[in-house]
Amino acid sequence: MSKRLSISLFRAGLPAFALMLVLLAVGCKGNKKVCYDCLHEINVPILEDDPTEYPLVSRLFGSIDTIYLENSGPDSYVQSVDEVKFKGDTIIVRSTGTLFFFNRQGKYLGRFCRQGNGSGGYRTIACFDIQPSTGELIIFDNQSDALVIYGFDGTYHRKVLMADYVTDFAVLPNGDFLLTNPIHYRGKEYRRGLWQVDAQGRFKKQIVTYDENFLHVSINNPYLNHISPDVIGFMGVEDNDLFYHLADDSLSVNCRMTTDIVIPDDLKNNSKVFINPQMEYTKCGYLETERFLYFVATNYGANLVMVLVNKDDWSFYRMYPYSDIFNYNAVNVEQFPYLVSCYNGTMVGFFDAGMVFQEERFQKMFPRMKEDSNPVLILYNDK
Repeated sequence: MSKRLSISLFRAGLPAFALMLVLLAVGCKGNKKVCYDCLHEINVPILEDDPTEYPLVSRLFGSIDTIYLENSGPDSYVQSVDEVKFKGDTIIVRSTGTLFFFNRQGKYLGRFCRQGNGSGGYRTIACFDIQPSTGELIIFDNQSDALVIYGFDGTYHRKVLMADYVTDFAVLPNGDFLLTNPIHYRGKEYRRGLWQVDAQGRFKKQIVTYDENFLHVSINNPYLNHISPDVIGFMGVEDNDLFYHLADDSLSVNCRMTTDIVIPDDLKNNSKVFINPQMEYTKCGYLETERFLYFVATNYGANLVMVLVNKDDWSFYRMYPYSDIFNYNAVNVEQFPYLVSCYNGTMVGFFDAGMVFQEERFQKMFPRMKEDSNPVLILYNDK
């Protein structure tokens, strides 16, 4: 994959990623629910060239699966891979307003699309989640400001209207919902930050409040990760560079990133200052499992670094998308693909037909790929 193509893919996927959540707590003394004792620090150079020999990713992950998603007709065509989750041996792919179901061998099992204003319908799928205890499918319809809940077989269960402006959610094992909106949203009539409601949408508690002293923001689409069924992870914005875990009614700081880019105070603290892209940096593309942490760090001037952190020993690898850092003998993939999603121990990358047919060597890597084929998923499993 060329550097130009990699950068364009990164920019194309940027709105789906997130930079979010400044924590209004300074440590365990100020808030007993927040603890920094487990903090790990990693320093990721962005501006400097990195002569490190890139690792074979197949030696880091427990296993890597390559899945050709079957396209058996118009109903099974996956236009894009926006989000991927799993339930047992079933893979659920969100593509625009539809959920597609495949098994682990890539065989098409069916689709779920109930767009409409009638009872049991939705207007759009902004994101979705799976209730760990019941297996219910929960769709966030941001046009109707509602969570629409179905059985895994597609049976309509109920609709939960949102009392506040929401842009992302996650469901907890007890049926409660975590709700969030971006830091740039300033509506006084709605709640802001990260908060929890019960299964009927009734407010229970505020978990994170944005710090009003931090005004400068770049990308702010929220993104909540299921690290496991019981643990939700999320990523802070540039001034803190913190990664958080929420589990068992407690919030902890799992990791802090530092970089060789220094943000001037006037740029950091004043949203009206002109942003110099050579000086500014940002994080996005956050994914996390129990063993690995992945994100993209960049200054908009030139440098783009994909970072993979092994949490076993907190070592990290700078993974440029155009570098030869992946070599798995089952498919001989020589590139780290565009990562789009993660869920309960698995990170998901993909190659679609447009990517494959831009370079001859990709066509050799995926000989079964045709121009009308569905994307190929690459699953990076912790175990």
